[in-house]
Amino acid sequence: MSKLTIHDIAKHAGVSTGTVSRALNGRFGVSAATRDRVLRVVSELGYVPDPDARQLAKGSRTVIGITRFSETSLRNAYYTLLLDLIQEALVGAGYAVRILDTKDVARPGVAGMIVPGVYLADPRFEELRSHDRPFVVIGEMPPEYTWVEVDNRNGMRQAITHLLGLGHKRIVHMTGSPIGQTAQLRLETYQNVMKDANLEPNPDLILDGRFTQLGAYRAMQRALAQKLEFSAVACASDEMAFGVLAALEDAGLNVPNDISVTGFDDLPLDDTFEHLPLTTVHQPMRLIGHTAAQLMLELLEGAAPRGVLLPTNLVTRASTAAAMRQPQTA
Repeated sequence: MSKLTIHDIAKHAGVSTGTVSRALNGRFGVSAATRDRVLRVVSELGYVPDPDARQLAKGSRTVIGITRFSETSLRNAYYTLLLDLIQEALVGAGYAVRILDTKDVARPGVAGMIVPGVYLADPRFEELRSHDRPFVVIGEMPPEYTWVEVDNRNGMRQAITHLLGLGHKRIVHMTGSPIGQTAQLRLETYQNVMKDANLEPNPDLILDGRFTQLGAYRAMQRALAQKLEFSAVACASDEMAFGVLAALEDAGLNVPNDISVTGFDDLPLDDTFEHLPLTTVHQPMRLIGHTAAQLMLELLEGAAPRGVLLPTNLVTRASTAAAMRQPQTA
């Protein structure tokens, strides 16, 4: 008879291999009844854990690394919230979470890596694939990778379609880092939706807010100083949207009567504009973080790569209204 494995125990107990591992090693996330059932099956079948595997479970590889997307990641509200949510899920499964570089994946004690954000030309993934460690990408990837991402195209399409439906024709797009996949997908969608409405995108209406509140504030200030004509601003993130709102307010412009503004994220970022709830694209942050963690746990159990695309939807609030006049300048 072939040697029993943890997969055999999981099948007989009617649970996942991860649950068996946590039950055998006294980790969190397993009820007393489930642990008793697993231990009973172990006793009945005479399962003896592999010493090497048991050592692995007890601490040789108990850290999951999360990489930075940029040097400013830890000051970014999206990234810090995502980090908290991933950690919330993985700590419950018995793992520690650390911020690491991709090269650290080969260090002793590192079980795997989660990579939030994809560069347009990204050398990190070949490096990660060269090591015997699983990794999960938060971003759209080919079928041979494990990844999770939100539907950026559908979200931005809803935002631009909403503004067009309100009568806006000169719509500024406040984009982020030009080297990032997320920024590129949202920018391309903005351009495509404008073209579909027979409105050729004007390069002057594409501003780089660097995915920061300050970057967007300065970009909007420059646009107003240059007398750029527009009646709406579609931002690629909420953080940039709040920078735009601040710049418009400082210029004496009214939102939404003079200029409508949309965001992307639906994050609780800044109570400065509580009086002006932001129309924005909602992305399910908790589901993103927990799905990334679950995919990592699946890989650690030997699962095949898979991708998960999560839905987005527009939440209409008080920062958008029908275009009163076209165009609008400071």
